[in-house]
Amino acid sequence: MDDDTTHRENNKHKPVWYQTLVEEVNDLATVIDTDGTITYVSPAIKRVLGYDPGELVGHEGFEFVHPEDREQNADALETVLSNPSESETVEVRFRHADGSWRWIEATMRNRVDDDIIDGILLSSRDITERKEYEREARELAEEYEAVLNSVEDAIFLMNVEEDGDDVRFEFERLSPSYERQTGITTEEVQGQTPQAVFGEEQGAELAANYHRCVKAGEPISYQEELRVSEGARFWQTKLAPVVSDGEITRLVGVTRNVTERV
Repeated sequence: MDDDTTHRENNKHKPVWYQTLVEEVNDLATVIDTDGTITYVSPAIKRVLGYDPGELVGHEGFEFVHPEDREQNADALETVLSNPSESETVEVRFRHADGSWRWIEATMRNRVDDDIIDGILLSSRDITERKEYEREARELAEEYEAVLNSVEDAIFLMNVEEDGDDVRFEFERLSPSYERQTGITTEEVQGQTPQAVFGEEQGAELAANYHRCVKAGEPISYQEELRVSEGARFWQTKLAPVVSDGEITRLVGVTRNVTERV
């Protein structure tokens, strides 16, 4: 009996409404028995992982899971078998039909007592792009941290929150150099507005430049007065917007003490 015949025989007992449901939903539906053997796979498997359903039915699901991810997969299965009312979600690498690895997020639910499902139901989706984005974000954060800790110029990072016509600026991070030169630390200002940190008058002057940068949508340069100490009063600042999904979400400022020149 070939794979397609096996798949059809395996699903004869399932009602039409059930077959229609799993064939129409975007998520990949899989059923495994208590030993982890695949007993059903929805047609979405072809789109998501490149297999025909019959190629997987009868195989242990662990065969297709990356060796480094099998333990957490087994732990999740054990949990839902021991606690039928609980569900478990795992993120594992699953081998694509072309031999590559795809990140899959799968939620397991115990449906052993269900006459139709009669096993562990997994609802899965491909999260490879998200995992790649997270990896790139981590690498970028590490690079940013390295730059932040090595440059002599003072750097500050502002969060930008827009609510209609209102724009709110909050300090997110100060570089070690900024902290040394101003005596202000990230812990003291994180999540606070310029007005809260420097007072209403001086804070409003700082915020006005931030507004100008957001409106311009491009880097701006200017000299500002930041009264933090006698030897650090005038600063030459370059401010640049950070755009994410078409919106300005942060401002990065690089500033240099020019008090002695003024």
